[in-house]
Formats: sequence, C-alpha cells, structure tokens
Amino acid sequence: MKYFIISILAVSCICKSGCFGQITTPKDKSYELYLTQIAAAEAFLQLNIISTANSYLNACDKKYRNIEWNFLKAALDHSKQTIAPKEGVSFTNIKMSPNGKMVAASGTDSIVTLYTYPDFKILRQLKGHTNSVSTIAFSHDGKKLASGGRDHAVIIWDVATGEQLLKNEKSFTQGIYQLCFSPNDTKIGVVSWERLKDRKPNIWGFVKLLNVETGAEMLRIELDNHPAACIAFTPNGENVILSTWGEVAYSYNINTALLNWKFDLSDYSEYNAFHCMDISPDGKTLALGGTDHRIYFLDSRDGKLLHKIEPWLGHSKIIKALKFSPDGPFLASAGEDQTILIWNTTDFTKKRALTGHVNTVGGLAWSKDNTVLLSTSLDETLKTWDITKPFETTYKICDFGPWQTPVTADNKYFAAPCSDKKLKLYNASYGTAVTDLGMQNGLCGVFSNDSKTLITASFDGVVKAWDIPSAKEVQSFFGHTARVDGVAYLNKAALVLSVGDSTLRVWNLKTGKEIKTIRFNNTPFRINIHPNESMVYIGFYNGEVQALETQNWQQSNAVRCAAEIQEMSVSPDGKLIAVFSGKDIELWNTKTWKRTLLLKGHGKSGYGIGFSADSKYLISGSYDHTFKLWNLATGFCTLTYNRHNNEIYSAKFLNTNEILLSSAEGKVWYYRF
Repeated sequence: MKYFIISILAVSCICKSGCFGQITTPKDKSYELYLTQIAAAEAFLQLNIISTANSYLNACDKKYRNIEWNFLKAALDHSKQTIAPKEGVSFTNIKMSPNGKMVAASGTDSIVTLYTYPDFKILRQLKGHTNSVSTIAFSHDGKKLASGGRDHAVIIWDVATGEQLLKNEKSFTQGIYQLCFSPNDTKIGVVSWERLKDRKPNIWGFVKLLNVETGAEMLRIELDNHPAACIAFTPNGENVILSTWGEVAYSYNINTALLNWKFDLSDYSEYNAFHCMDISPDGKTLALGGTDHRIYFLDSRDGKLLHKIEPWLGHSKIIKALKFSPDGPFLASAGEDQTILIWNTTDFTKKRALTGHVNTVGGLAWSKDNTVLLSTSLDETLKTWDITKPFETTYKICDFGPWQTPVTADNKYFAAPCSDKKLKLYNASYGTAVTDLGMQNGLCGVFSNDSKTLITASFDGVVKAWDIPSAKEVQSFFGHTARVDGVAYLNKAALVLSVGDSTLRVWNLKTGKEIKTIRFNNTPFRINIHPNESMVYIGFYNGEVQALETQNWQQSNAVRCAAEIQEMSVSPDGKLIAVFSGKDIELWNTKTWKRTLLLKGHGKSGYGIGFSADSKYLISGSYDHTFKLWNLATGFCTLTYNRHNNEIYSAKFLNTNEILLSSAEGKVWYYRF
C-alpha cells in the first residue's frame, strides 16, 4: 500500500510541476512513469529506506536515464567499489592487515577470504570452520590470522600459506563474539558466554586469554550475567578492556586479574547492550556503541566519560561497528540504520555520512593512509569508500552570502562575494580557500574567460578588478551612486560592465576610465552577456528584461516577466535566457523573444539558477529548501531534491556530474556524482 501511495504522490508532484511546452512524442506515458519512479526513489531516500529507493531507481527505463538518475544513484550509494561473495552469503567482518596490503573478510559460509588490497584479488580462502565466522583479527606482525565463529571454535592461520596452525574447540560452549591478539602477539583474547545450570542467573559472559602457540587457556575473567561482546588490549599490553550486553565496560589488569575500572550503564528496567567497541591507536580513548543508539567516548585509563554522541546527532538504530582510523583523526560508526558515519575525534563533529548499504553494517576497517574505509554488511556486500571524494561536501565560508558564486573556466574554483568583509577564492570540491583578496565585501562577481581577472561590486557602488595570480586589486571604478548588483565582462574588448542605481556603466579595464553611461527609467538588477558577446541582457526589479547590442549599445528587444526578477542566466549555446521571476522560472528565446517555457513547482521564490554545459538542463534553487532539475527538451521537472534544511540561494552545474549550491548564511554544498 505504501508503494502505491508514494507513486500517486509522485505523479501528483509531476503534474503540479508541469509547464508550458509539454511532450508531444508517443512516449509520454513511459516518460511520465520514469519521472514517477525518480520521485519515488527520492522520497524513499528521504526516509532512509535505501533498498526500496534503489528498487525504484533500478526499475527506470535505461533510455530515459539522465542527470537526475545519475545524481540519485550516487546519492543512494556513495561507495567507490562493491564486492559480493557467492549468492546467499554475507560478509560478517573485515580486517586490514598491519601493512595495509591485504584484507581479510569472514563470511556466513564459514570461510575467511584473503584479498590483495586495493585490487581485491583473492589470495586464498581459509576453510576450517563449520559455521558462520563472526570475528577475525590479524596479529600485529601480520603473519597470523585468528578467527572465531558460531561453531565455538578459535582457529589460528598462517597468513602466508593459509595453513591451520591450531584449532581450539574445547574452551567455548557458545559462539565466539570477538577476539584479538595481545600487542606482543603471545596471547589471544576471546569473549563469549556460557549457560550454567547450577547458577542463577545461568548466563554469564567472560573473557579467556589463550596461548598463541598452544591454544591453551592462560586466564579466565568472569564478567556479568550477559554475553561478553567486545575486547581490546591497551597498547602496553598490561590491560584488557571488555564490554558486555549488560551495557557495562570493564578494564582488567591481565597480570593480576584485578579490576581497574568499571563503566556501568545497566538499567534493569530496560534492555541495553554494548555491541561494539574500539580503542584509539594511542590507547587513550575508548569508543562504545550499542542498543541505545549512542556513542560513548571514555578515557581508557580510568573509564571516565569524555563525550557522548546522542542519537539525534548520529545513528537512529542499534550501533554494530566502530573503528578508529590508523592515525586516530577519525572514528567510523555503523549499524542497523545502514548508514556509516565518520566523526572527527578532535571535536566529535560529523565529517561524513555514507549511504549505500541496504542492510545492517557489521564490519569496518580503514586503509593504512586513513583515506579509504571498508565495510561489510548483511546485504551480502563488501564496500570501499573514498572519504576524500564524497558524494556531498558541505562547508561554511561566511555569515551573510555569498550573493553570487562566479566560477573559474575550469570549474574548480569559485569566488564568494559576501556581506562579510572578506573576499576569497575557494576550491569548490573541498571548500578550502586558495586565494585571499583581502577585507572586501561584495554583492556580485564575474571571471574573465582566462580566469585571471575577477570583477566585483558592492554596497558602496564601487566596482573593482582583481588580478588573481597576484591576488591584488588592479582597478577601482567610481561612478555609481548606489549599490551595484550586477557585473559582466566583455573579454574581446576588455570592457567591464556594471548595473546599479539607474544606470549601465561601461569601463575600460586597462585605463579604469568610464567610456559609456546608459540611463534607465527603472532600477537594473542583473546583467548577462551572450556567449558571442554581441548582446547584453539586463534584468530590472520590475520584471523587465532588455537586450542591448554591444556594438552600439542600442536596445534591440525588451520583454516583461510576470513578477520581479531575482536572477537570470543565459544558456551556453546562447539560445535561451532563464529568469527566476517570483516562484516561477521563465525561459525566453533570444532570437524570437517569445517565452518558450514557464517552469512551475517551487513553493517560494529563488535566486539560484544555472544551465548545464550542453544547454539541455536547468538547475534551480529556492527558498523552499529544495533544488530542482529541469529537462528543457520535455519541459518537466525531473528531480526535486529535499534533503536541505536551509534556504538555497545559488545553484549551478559545474560539470555534468558536479553541482554547487549555497545558502544566504554562508553554507555551501558540493555534489559529485
């Protein structure tokens, strides 16, 4: 029933966002079905029901798949690589070898597979368990691998040969939850549980330390009346830290078997459990996750709580896996909500949210250089994630603005004229400032075609030219008597154009002199140039658009939009001009000056508008917190993306697989798909 409802809602949305210029081909119905499936996939993405969203997306007819499909596909799966074992088998855990050149993955088929990394060629498969393998661990020298499973067995393997060195089947009566080597590789710590008929309660969790060479039991520490779930040694090898399903963590001295500390969150009025645990590489911080959806950070030396990540900041379901990166700057967390979160360990802020798995994520591992995360899931896949190239990157650059985001010719960098007194160029994909032009606010900007010159203007009416290679101001143009909201640049003639107060002013870039002033009866707001620089288009607050010839500065055409103008953009092929007018977008043919499309669908007005490089798509961003993609050949909105909590101020394509958005509060979103 819910799928039917979503489909009906999707069709309704498509009808509401229709426009003048409908499809006239015989494929109308199949294309509308495609748009319905896209809308349904986006709706289930908002609900974080990734598997259902994927099913709608995969059902889309291949002949219609375009930018909107590619965007959603990337939104639903951020992973770099997906590996699946044979059908019906799930990976249960994953570990990276100490040298970073090998990956071990355990499975429900009782096999441990060793892969080369990063190409994932199978080195060998370790067969010795008779049931699902739940836990694996490399020795610190990388020469051995230990595995434990539901068959109650612990096996130690020779990594180089795949030979079984020893097998302990007698020390445990229940499944092995987790094991790990001591820092000197002489012991293996194993956590499990047992059922004792002569005791009440009759379930007890415990840890056993086994001799690596013989498999003999060296020490047993009984914990509480819940299964023991996790184990980690401190780097000095003196202490072992344990956690149980009783939501209790312990630290014991392994030489004396005495308790160092106990972190107890047990509550007999409700069931809670610590399902996962990891210790930072420096041994100072312990991370715990479990049934209450929280991540706890403890001082591993005394068990004192350092920080707690609440569910509304992190996971919405049980946390099943935690893993610090090798050098400790990040912690990865995952679980039943199918989402992997990356946290900065310095301030506990969220760095990344990774979507792609469609079932519980139970295993995490890092590459040696901290750049790639690996994960295993009950969805029967192993995935790798390049955290340096995420699907979505967000960052803040100012408090008020940017009011425009002019982009360099290679689409890698943008300038950010803001109300804040700072003018910088930023790397679009990372948000890092690459050029600082100084304490200068601004309202608008444009780059020259060679990206060496930036023109800006501001509230004081002063227009400035900046040399980007030297990061210096080269000209200031004085003459406007009020704020300037639009600037443009004629590359062939080296002329700067600006609109403000009630004038268009033309300036010589080299001399700084004003060579032309054109006065209007209304206040101009925006100015665009035709790609061949033969025409300029000026938008006015009252909704009028005028076209002027650059050869003689005479008006050749004028049209009136239905509402006041917020933003304008000329298509790369020069055939269309798009105007954000009120809540709607009007497209005008630059030859006939007839309106070819009226795009309706936004709930509020907007300032974000931009064409794709091939002039076939339009992107729009609105105060309704959405951006939309429009297919200009069909006249339909092909995607409404709802995952923003901010008003979107600017929106543009950087490439066919890159989108840049910004808000008026300085937040920027960069999408790579």
